Amino acid sequence: MKKRLMKTAKLALGLFAAFALPSCLQNETTITLNKDGSGTIVEQTILGEQMMAMMTQFAQPGQPDPVAEMFKEDKAKAKAAKLGEGVEYVKTEMIDEDGKKGARIHYKFADINKLSVNPGDAVDDMQAEGSPAEEDKKDEFVRFAYADGKLKIIVPPTDFDEMSMGDEEGADPQQEAMMKQMMTDMRITIQLVVADGIAASNASHVEGDTVTLFDVQVGKMIEQKDALKKISETAKTDMDAAKAAFAKLDGIKIETKNDATVTIK
Repeated sequence: MKKRLMKTAKLALGLFAAFALPSCLQNETTITLNKDGSGTIVEQTILGEQMMAMMTQFAQPGQPDPVAEMFKEDKAKAKAAKLGEGVEYVKTEMIDEDGKKGARIHYKFADINKLSVNPGDAVDDMQAEGSPAEEDKKDEFVRFAYADGKLKIIVPPTDFDEMSMGDEEGADPQQEAMMKQMMTDMRITIQLVVADGIAASNASHVEGDTVTLFDVQVGKMIEQKDALKKISETAKTDMDAAKAAFAKLDGIKIETKNDATVTIK
């Protein structure tokens, strides 16, 4: 689940070409679950000023609006199939307010048991066309098992070694600082909202009727790379201690329990 996002940050620190990175965006996916197992997915993406500036710089006169092209309906419909069997595209709302641009894409599903989501999808969606395809990602998805008002959240095993953000070989400190600045506002979030309310849950991050499955502020993650490196070392001998230390990090919330459950009212 976490590998592609962590690789994106590592690539940034490794001085990967800035225009190929989703370096300044905020992506929030909200899954709303009804008691019958159906629900909706709303994916909101806000583009940062630096990304907008780059898109404007490379746009040619007479070409379509690059923001509209990024969120074309056919791309949204194609993604519906990736989200799971029976997921349907509903509509796209373009966002252009208070200097922010992006889109809010709506989907619906009939059965959460057939749903699969991955925070790395937001990264893939922002990659420039023609970027190399990622490796097989079948084991990186969050899935769900739901029956009789009880939901189990199925997350991939936590790999703290993938989260370690050690210095990349040959990185120039000045360029690294520039890339850190570019990544400061990048944030990826996935949350689950239970429409009828939560009666009980042992999930790690619950507030009211909302369960946060993934919330990473990349700028804060980069600031804490020494702590992440230490946690990855701890995980080799004491996974429980590593998870406890990870839970204390600022700006990073990831469900690490393999048996997280939610009981609906």
